[in-house]
Amino acid sequence: MKPVDRVLTTLNHEEPDMVPCLWAVADGLKQLQEAFRAREMPQDLVGVGSIPETRVLEQGSEHRLLESVFGDVHRVSYKVYYGYRELVKPAVSKPEDLNRLEELRFELSRENVKRIRVNVEKNSDRFTFISHESPFGLAAYSLRGFKQFLTDIVVNPGFAKKILSFGVKVLMEMSRQIIEETGVNAVWLSGDLGDRNGPFVSPNLYREILEPFDRELCRIYHKLGTYVFIHSHGNLNLILDRLVDAGFDGLNPLDEAENMVLASVKEKYGSKVTLIPQPSTYKLEKMPRSLIEKYVANQLHAGAHGGGFIYYGVIVNMPLENAEEYVKAFLKLRSYPLRCCRR
Repeated sequence: MKPVDRVLTTLNHEEPDMVPCLWAVADGLKQLQEAFRAREMPQDLVGVGSIPETRVLEQGSEHRLLESVFGDVHRVSYKVYYGYRELVKPAVSKPEDLNRLEELRFELSRENVKRIRVNVEKNSDRFTFISHESPFGLAAYSLRGFKQFLTDIVVNPGFAKKILSFGVKVLMEMSRQIIEETGVNAVWLSGDLGDRNGPFVSPNLYREILEPFDRELCRIYHKLGTYVFIHSHGNLNLILDRLVDAGFDGLNPLDEAENMVLASVKEKYGSKVTLIPQPSTYKLEKMPRSLIEKYVANQLHAGAHGGGFIYYGVIVNMPLENAEEYVKAFLKLRSYPLRCCRR
């Protein structure tokens, strides 16, 4: 089975020949990234580009300053493991800033579109996706700033919706051009909606303020023939019903350290949405090598039966031999029918 067919089969909630997967080494772990650069990693899904484009304002040995097309500036630091992204300057400090942005025309560079098209063609046998921030992610982490946008949602919901509407319109038009010109299979959104204690907004506020924009993106992307995945950390149990109902095809990362119990999510939502779990960073990086295979087996047992499951193997801060054992264990266990999933 080709990798792309493997993914499409599981998205249809059927069991393919093997559990589809994608693998990455966490940001900031330069030694592990170098060690795995020359290794052939199992990849059924491939990210082929992201929007909007950014430019480097400053490059140092420990950090970079990046500016997006909207004018927000982030500092990406590598002094800590996994990197650290800090909003230095939001794009919308006052209402007039949003008015100014709404008058501008944002276009993709032809170089970026060409680069994505080449990546899609190079990975024609794999399931390809582009990525951008979710409506909440763009508003809270780039355009407005996290604390200020949460305040907007409560104190000035009309302005919050205006920011969301602007972001969705621009991102959707950029993605539409890429989808139509390159034929990517999916769009992957990112933007953490919570922490281990729960969502950042109540279920009512999510439904009233955020869900309409998530729903609209899913509707348009589905109409264009692509799937839509969302990456959001946090204990999202209180709003999982709404995320599934909004139309997302895949949920990630479902971190057990944030009280997301994979087996419970599978039981309740497994027939409606594809689960894309990652390992718990805190658990995996402290795990003895002898327990890694059991850990992978438990994850597959919790969610892989019946399809609707993609494994996102993220290599975290761990010894090289443990990282190699992690990949080896998954390759050993991934073939259907799964021995670890006998029920």
